[in-house]
Amino acid sequence: MKELLKKTGFISDMDGVIYHGNKILEGVKEFVNWMIDNNKRFVFLTNSSERTPHELSMKLERMGLKVSPDHFIQLQWQRRSF
Repeated sequence: MKELLKKTGFISDMDGVIYHGNKILEGVKEFVNWMIDNNKRFVFLTNSSERTPHELSMKLERMGLKVSPDHFIQLQWQRRSF
């Protein structure tokens, strides 16, 4: 646990890690609040381009977790044929 407390930044997937369906998973609110309270840097990753970072922020807020849009990174994958 001491090693975790020393970390300065975190990267997390969203679906199945932060929430499932329309419900925040157990312990996530406490962890996010701990990161905010302790000035930890963090981002949430998603490979879904269906929603903007603002919309993702609003989705989490509806579930009771307030996170600004600048904490979201959308990855876009391109399938290539060889």
